[in-house]
Amino acid sequence: MTDLETRLREVSLAEPPLGFDPDEVADRAARRGRRRSAVTVLAVLGALLFLVPAKQPVSPAAGPVPPSLAEQSRIRVALGEAVARALPGVHDLTLGRSSADSIGPERMSVTAEFVDAQGRPGNFQLTVRGARAGSQVVPIERLCTSAGPESHCVRLPQPGGAVLVLSELVYKDENGVPVRDGINGFLYRPDGSTVIVTGGLGYPLTEEQLTRVITDPAFVLP
Repeated sequence: MTDLETRLREVSLAEPPLGFDPDEVADRAARRGRRRSAVTVLAVLGALLFLVPAKQPVSPAAGPVPPSLAEQSRIRVALGEAVARALPGVHDLTLGRSSADSIGPERMSVTAEFVDAQGRPGNFQLTVRGARAGSQVVPIERLCTSAGPESHCVRLPQPGGAVLVLSELVYKDENGVPVRDGINGFLYRPDGSTVIVTGGLGYPLTEEQLTRVITDPAFVLP
């Protein structure tokens, strides 16, 4: 070995600076790897939650609903025809213009105003209820239980098992003469549906006229 080679081996050269800390670089790489893993896990969980179908709420059983516009129109037309049959010669008939008329769940009220063949004005209101709205009506057992001399109440069985109740208030005028104040009708059907006719001011319907109107089979709500 020459003297030159010996001198070169004895020279200690300092390594040039790297410009960064290798340990810090390794730490950063590890942290990035952990973040990527966490993001991947969250993405997978989100996809699973998206794919699992949500539990659908259970809707309650459908209850009574108001009659449709078509049903309302049908009832009005049927009432006009029933009035014409019960009161021959009737004119100036109007339907459904009273502020007392109303529409509710499986229920409809409509007022008929008319002038009869003798020129006497009158009116009454028809209320039709479906079977599920029948609980809104006074039970038939509570009608005609205490009919006295100043009232008139009868129960009349009808074909098909229905029962018609005709109730009338009778009062005495200033001379003591009994005055009939009009008849109210209540038709109870076996399925729970009902039809009610209540008298208004003016010419009252007779029992026969009211019976012909209230028992019309068209007065039903589905």
